[in-house]
Amino acid sequence: MLVWSKIISANEQSSIEERFLNMGQTNAVIRKLSGSKKLHIEVYLKNKKEAQILKKELGGKVNKLEYKNWAKINASSNRPLIKIRDKILITDNSDAKQINKIKRQYPKKIVISIPAALAFGTGDHATTSTCLRMLVDIAKEYQKGNEKWSFCDIGLGTGILPITASLMGAFKVEGFDFDPEAIAIAKRNVIINLRNKINIYEQDLFDWSPKKGASWNVITANIFANVLNPNLKKIWNRVADNGYLLLSGILEEHHNSVLQTAQKNGLPVPKLYCKGKWVSFKFNKII
Repeated sequence: MLVWSKIISANEQSSIEERFLNMGQTNAVIRKLSGSKKLHIEVYLKNKKEAQILKKELGGKVNKLEYKNWAKINASSNRPLIKIRDKILITDNSDAKQINKIKRQYPKKIVISIPAALAFGTGDHATTSTCLRMLVDIAKEYQKGNEKWSFCDIGLGTGILPITASLMGAFKVEGFDFDPEAIAIAKRNVIINLRNKINIYEQDLFDWSPKKGASWNVITANIFANVLNPNLKKIWNRVADNGYLLLSGILEEHHNSVLQTAQKNGLPVPKLYCKGKWVSFKFNKII
């Protein structure tokens, strides 16, 4: 596998992400450089042709990915902790001793380890962080009411959302992705963070067909509008009564198309969250 990389300024991030979307490239990891306003962006690619196209379009450099070094880099990372509300701390450190040290330092927080990897969703991107905040808020409401709740994540990436749901009290948790590499990474992260197992599997959303009557109290989908829109009705039908559908990963220029699709399929008016050029939605299926 190859990795294309480039150091960019923070104000370049939105335009770079937009170009990735137009190129159909979603397998990117963006990290803030410690002590700097610069960002380090990496895209993981299976063939040389794709890598050379990125280099030609955006500059940067292409290197062969060395898996033996990847784990070492993750274990020694010093990226600042990501805070989600007053409940969650996310570290990209994978060293057990360091994780336990953070847990001792913040005994009232839930600490989650999500090493930067070949899948989207390490907690620092606008789409993932917004989805996490919505999820934490909903989980708190279920906890207050001492209610059981279930969770399904569509397009799970690193697995950060189902891991968070499980740690916040969801009794039945699952998630799927069409990318086998994302599945492998998510399963690894589940092992790092959870004692209990959650159901993670490879599945294309377009072919997704849950068992008759299956539903979840909370469904999240951090995916692009061109994938979401043709599948929105099917997803909504699987949200349990009085449950929630959380949508993220939608560029501002595409959010009207999602709203129109939602209205056409009978979804209620959602609550909107905007962060930069990204829009997220929270739908509540009130019965």
